[in-house]
Amino acid sequence: MRIFQLTILYLLLSVGIAIGQQLTLKLTPSSNIGQRKEYIFSKVLDSRVQKSVGQVYDSDRNKLTATFDGKLAEQAKLFYNSRITNSQNTSYNILVKVYNLDLKEIYQANQRGYKGEIQLSLGFFVQSEGSPVHLVDFNGKANYGRPANQTTNVQKSVQQLFENSWNYFDAWFSSQAPTNRTLAKTVKLNILDPILPSNRDTVFYDPKRPLTWDDFSESPDPTSSFNASIFSSLSIEGNAEIVAGEIIQTILIKVYMLPDQSWVKNADDYASNHEQKHFDLTRIAADRMIHTLNNADLEPTLFEATLNDIYLDAYREMNKLQELYDGQTRNGLNRDVQARWNQIIKESLAGNWEKLDQLLETNN
Repeated sequence: MRIFQLTILYLLLSVGIAIGQQLTLKLTPSSNIGQRKEYIFSKVLDSRVQKSVGQVYDSDRNKLTATFDGKLAEQAKLFYNSRITNSQNTSYNILVKVYNLDLKEIYQANQRGYKGEIQLSLGFFVQSEGSPVHLVDFNGKANYGRPANQTTNVQKSVQQLFENSWNYFDAWFSSQAPTNRTLAKTVKLNILDPILPSNRDTVFYDPKRPLTWDDFSESPDPTSSFNASIFSSLSIEGNAEIVAGEIIQTILIKVYMLPDQSWVKNADDYASNHEQKHFDLTRIAADRMIHTLNNADLEPTLFEATLNDIYLDAYREMNKLQELYDGQTRNGLNRDVQARWNQIIKESLAGNWEKLDQLLETNN
């Protein structure tokens, strides 16, 4: 009975020794002074499903598990940052995700040693206010040969692969930073608000060219109780380019009315003034939008959404002003209120929006 128990104990001890055998890998930081860069490696994530690198063999052809012993992310961050020196204007926080690190070996009897291949896959991301933004992936491999009683070349090959990955990223970054939109540091608006030439289909706002009844070409609606109707609106168009790491966003402002959607029944000067003031309110909404654009804090990764919000707010404000104007003047029938609105619009066109703001706040 005692012999049986000792045998079991011996087997357990043997299994424990085999399980515990491993080759612990390590990334060695550079001892040289790093190059000055605009980025820093803020985080490394070990995203591998299998945390062991693979298996190597000792001189007795016993399997050894190659592993970083749970320290790959920590060592990789130190490794990458040892190759750079932060500038005072560090602009980019880089995240590295290690997708795969895989090692395979085969025995070569004629050389009494092993031939191995190591593959490394990882991705580089830039940290932003939102989710990390993908920049570029690195996929590389290294081949080595080694004597059966030496594993130094395994360590050297892993080290070299990570060095290759940094060299690859740094070269990519240096070539892409001036023109890559993801890496843009600032946004500059180039707002264009010209007086555009009008044509038969579209009349663009021109302070020196008031509307005429010839601009109202649609047939009147016989069922409408209104004397006239004008369709005026504002729009923006634009495109962006990257210049020296800065996004230059051009925005073209258009304030217009559409003749084929505008009509009049009884054309007179009083009615003409009322419809002109509708057009003027559209111009004022555009002016206020331009003011907001010029004072907007634009983040390169989110600026398009911000610009879209500013435009939609201006469009809603334009409609609100038109409704207030028609509602309070009773579509121009209340001449006293019409006179007050004429003065408010005149001041607003000159850039004095105090009374207009009071109206909007009161009727919010």
